[in-house]
Amino acid sequence: MTNKDVLRQYQTYITNIIQPSCILPLVDFLTDHEDQIQTVEDQKGLTEAATLMMSLIYDLPETQGWFRMLLNGFSNAGYSTLAEAIESNDFADIEKAAVHKEVVRKLRVMLANQLKPLEILLYMPEVLLPSQRQRVERITELKGKVHGTHTLLDFLLRTDNPRWYTCFLDALRKGGYDQVVNVLDDQNGNASEQSGVDSKEEALEEMEISFSEEAGPSNLFASADAEKDGCQPTLNYDAPSSVALRNYQLELAEPALKGKNTIICAPTGSGKTMVAMEICRHHLEQSTEERGRKVVFLANTIPLCQQQMEMFQKYFENTDFGVTGHFGDDANPIAIRVSVETYEIIVMTPKLLEINLEDGTIPGLSTFTLIFFDECHHTMKNHAYNAIMKMYLDIKLGPEPTPLPQIVGLTASVGVGKSKNERDAREHIYQLCANLDTDTISTVRQNEEELSSHVFVPDKDTRIAKRRVANPFMDIVLELMARVESLANNTYNIDSLSKIPRSTRGSQCYEQWIVEVQRNCKVLRLDNEDEEKKVCRKLVTCAEHLRKYNDCLIISEDARVKDAFKYLQEHFDNLDPEFFDETDEKLVNYFQEKKAKLKNVANDNGTDNPKLSELQLVFEEQYRFKPETRTILFVRTRALAEAIKEWVLETPTLTHLRPKVLIGRRKTDKVEGMSLSNQKAALGAFQEGGSKLLIATSVADEGIDIASCNLVLLYDYVGNVIKMVQTRGRGRAKDSLCILITSNSESATKEQINIIHEKMMYDAIKSIQRIDHTHFLAKVNKMQTIMKKTHDIERQRAQTRSQETDLFVLLCGKCRKLACNSKDIRVIKNSHRVVINKDFIDLCNVTPHPKPKKYDDVEMKRKIACKDCNRDWGIMGSYLGLPELPLLKTEGFIFVNSRTQSRPRVNKWQDFPGVIEEFNILDMSSTAQGEGV
Repeated sequence: MTNKDVLRQYQTYITNIIQPSCILPLVDFLTDHEDQIQTVEDQKGLTEAATLMMSLIYDLPETQGWFRMLLNGFSNAGYSTLAEAIESNDFADIEKAAVHKEVVRKLRVMLANQLKPLEILLYMPEVLLPSQRQRVERITELKGKVHGTHTLLDFLLRTDNPRWYTCFLDALRKGGYDQVVNVLDDQNGNASEQSGVDSKEEALEEMEISFSEEAGPSNLFASADAEKDGCQPTLNYDAPSSVALRNYQLELAEPALKGKNTIICAPTGSGKTMVAMEICRHHLEQSTEERGRKVVFLANTIPLCQQQMEMFQKYFENTDFGVTGHFGDDANPIAIRVSVETYEIIVMTPKLLEINLEDGTIPGLSTFTLIFFDECHHTMKNHAYNAIMKMYLDIKLGPEPTPLPQIVGLTASVGVGKSKNERDAREHIYQLCANLDTDTISTVRQNEEELSSHVFVPDKDTRIAKRRVANPFMDIVLELMARVESLANNTYNIDSLSKIPRSTRGSQCYEQWIVEVQRNCKVLRLDNEDEEKKVCRKLVTCAEHLRKYNDCLIISEDARVKDAFKYLQEHFDNLDPEFFDETDEKLVNYFQEKKAKLKNVANDNGTDNPKLSELQLVFEEQYRFKPETRTILFVRTRALAEAIKEWVLETPTLTHLRPKVLIGRRKTDKVEGMSLSNQKAALGAFQEGGSKLLIATSVADEGIDIASCNLVLLYDYVGNVIKMVQTRGRGRAKDSLCILITSNSESATKEQINIIHEKMMYDAIKSIQRIDHTHFLAKVNKMQTIMKKTHDIERQRAQTRSQETDLFVLLCGKCRKLACNSKDIRVIKNSHRVVINKDFIDLCNVTPHPKPKKYDDVEMKRKIACKDCNRDWGIMGSYLGLPELPLLKTEGFIFVNSRTQSRPRVNKWQDFPGVIEEFNILDMSSTAQGEGV
């Protein structure tokens, strides 16, 4: 690796730390460029100037000793820690400061309003460079203490001094700001404890995340990235950040700038986020003393929230408008309440906003004057977006309307739902407009030519691959599945347990049939209770094995037979014989009888997959003529993503692609989730060139923004029109290509239907835009009135259900063992159901949790399962100093009404028809004394 490669590797660290004007006098090879760099530093800021300086260094011819001179220049300018880190390839000290810097970023508005910077400067001589101290003093004198504090914080957030935070706290104490120190200490403690922990929203929603590449501070407004995002930046270090929108972006923003509720529908890569920030700035600037303005930006996922918060913070960093974010583990109600009172812009996930509105932490929607809904096409059915808008409609159509926030939705595709014609498509779009109380749909109509010159739509192609002529591996697995089905059927008529017909083995429909059978096993009733227990346990066990065999067939269809066998072998290796009954032993023996034959077939190269051969051909074609090609390969399942990665690494002509996998964070019963840091590492390697191939599941459908991606491959990956638009839009480079590879003619047909639906969608939008506006509003208002009545009826039914006081018994979902009853359960923060009966633990098999986590002040350390059959029951957590609290998951249990003996389906705790009391620590004291139920 050359010295310039070393600098490129650490570019983000360097550009986020150095002040070029302090270094330029110490390195003579940049003398000719001093004025240029200094001008950029004065007009656009330190990061822009540092980025320019590094790019010039890369372009300059190497002279003897230049690298040592640069490192000495860093050290002599005051950046000795950075210089040592580059030389030793060890950035541990610099990285440790990241948590502290994040805390200060979140609280900077509060700090700017409370601190007097000149009082603090007296006590921290070792942290700031002399020129930086002078800068803070000058800004404070010219513009006041708020601007001076912001300047001070900007320099602190760029320092490489590992002791900066300690020095900062000491300076605050000496300056008499003990209360501020306490706040910083509290926030830092929370950040340290919660770093790397799974989110509250994930636990509540259990949804796949979308991932968006995080634009680092060093290049957020760099010219290349600005061009990519559809904006032309004109930033000034001291002046408020602003951008000059293109004409098509101004057209998109126009209705919202006039205060109208708007859905902005524009292609991926057209710069919708920039449009949103300009709308936000314009909105906040209209604030008055009588009516202050406050904005909340909602994004569906934690990484998207993180990215949007950082973009907003950069955009508004030199204004009086503060930006903060709450998502993931940062869900403390007190912190959220303080942020809502203090900051003008808050970035949140919709579920977190919904929860805090429901519990009163946020007084109501009228707290905000503008709400952005990112990817607003999700505002349908039971999505959190729709739950928030139901609260909105309750106010709008209620007896005493109060001021409501302006609504702005952002999307690349409004979709058409299940429409069969343009009229149906219009009804679908009308429904979305009604859900978002939309006044207008904003699309580019006057400036289409300019839009098309900046946003590139990839060419689309389809490759039909042949199927295997023979697949002896599949034949053996099908035989095993037939035996398992026969065993189950001899016990009970399994087809009667599902309204979904038993479909072709090895299909997604068969998977749905299995899930339905498993759910109905839980509510199956037989006259003989002992017989019922035996039958249900056998059926559940058979269904579990059928599900694994079905997964195995899907993998063998899309990947290599050896990958399918490996998946199956891992399943049987992970079974614990300690919990086997007669059925378990029989099913394991079925597999063992065929194991050797399956292994032999799996190792036979004659079972190569024609679909993989087609994929290999596409790779070789594309990279032969364009070696710099970057590819995103979309696949249907996590297991398949890993299998294809192994295939690429083991194929000599493809190893140069150095593939990375991107999957969601949520753990499933098939594959462990991917940590946020690993997701970032995979995207980082792809973005920076270490990898030329990113293999992704639906996690990358929305939000991912990599301009250098010029090839999108859909590996039998077909969804609706929204999915097609989103996946196709991942390829944003000029002359990009999108190819569907399939061995299924139905998939190819479905993709053609999506193309028709896309045209239908745009035609429907144009039709709606042409109609009389009064007619449009009347249509939307009529739909909202019907929605409000339906919602009121649903709410009344829910209240009736919640008033039922019947006792419910919880039985193990597999072996029917009595676990507890509903009087034994309490709810913590409307999220966690905990058993307070101390005897319950004796019924559990307790094992270490592979990924301990903490949220809502509940720490989850171990897993709990039924001691008899090892059915997953939930997690053992600690709360308020209580170390042994069993937290239950609904999937582990059957719920029986003790009065009527009915067995309601409870797929999530919100479906539970009985009453569960709030947790009180005194309950634990009474059970410890033997007074509990």
